[in-house]
Amino acid sequence: MSKGTIILVDDDAKQRRLYADFLGGHDYHVITAPDGYEVLSLLYRVTPKLILLDIIMPEMNGIETCKRIRATGGHRMPIIFLTSLEYADHIKAGLLAGGDDYILKNGSLDQVLERVRYWSSSDARIKAERRREKAIKDVTKYLDVHILTAKRGQIKWREDPIAMALTDFLERALATVGEQFGQSNEQQLYFLGYVAGIVDYELKKQGTLKPQTRKYIRGALQISGIMNEEQVNELLDGLDAVSANDLARNGYMNGRRDKSAADVAGPDFIPRGLIEFKIEAA
Repeated sequence: MSKGTIILVDDDAKQRRLYADFLGGHDYHVITAPDGYEVLSLLYRVTPKLILLDIIMPEMNGIETCKRIRATGGHRMPIIFLTSLEYADHIKAGLLAGGDDYILKNGSLDQVLERVRYWSSSDARIKAERRREKAIKDVTKYLDVHILTAKRGQIKWREDPIAMALTDFLERALATVGEQFGQSNEQQLYFLGYVAGIVDYELKKQGTLKPQTRKYIRGALQISGIMNEEQVNELLDGLDAVSANDLARNGYMNGRRDKSAADVAGPDFIPRGLIEFKIEAA
């Protein structure tokens, strides 16, 4: 028995197939569309429980598509953007244009299922504004961190290939350990070492000089959202002493190991260094 109809809009055929097969396996009826124009046409014939909408598409992007859906009477239909944090400014614009939430494409499929179940429930619209406000707050904080990082570290983070490689890795790794990771001092020390390890590995791979290390560590720590600026500064001010800490040293070795494994495994990568530490700390 179907749990309801979902319209999935993405110009990438592989992404459409991945999400459609996964959600179809959980008893949702998924109708796919390759662009905004087709979903607007579909809505004359179909009333879905929700729309999963890619934010970066040619011709008509997800933001404009969302605006048109809202302008043509689709006020109560949940619209969830599919994207990556590389396009955080677009996510915020989409939420302000009438979107309800967003899902990171490189996150786990279980997260996709959780959001779909939430937004397809009968009481989702009652809670929608509060959830939407939290999403806007989260993405605004992320954008603020990007601006701060570029200013302090003299790195144009979103234009720097090493920075983007670090961001992509951390998004995938942190998606597996949940929002509560990094709350304790022990986890923060371990995570500093972990980040230093992935930075060191990436810089050596790219042939970048060692003096850049601290800038990338600072940026990666702030991008992760685990620590605020004051906490990052405190740890980095005492980096030499922190580096001798057993937790940080262990994190460093596991960070290097995980980054190396991620380069081989691609999207199937599992950040064992974070998962194992979370289990030990629990």
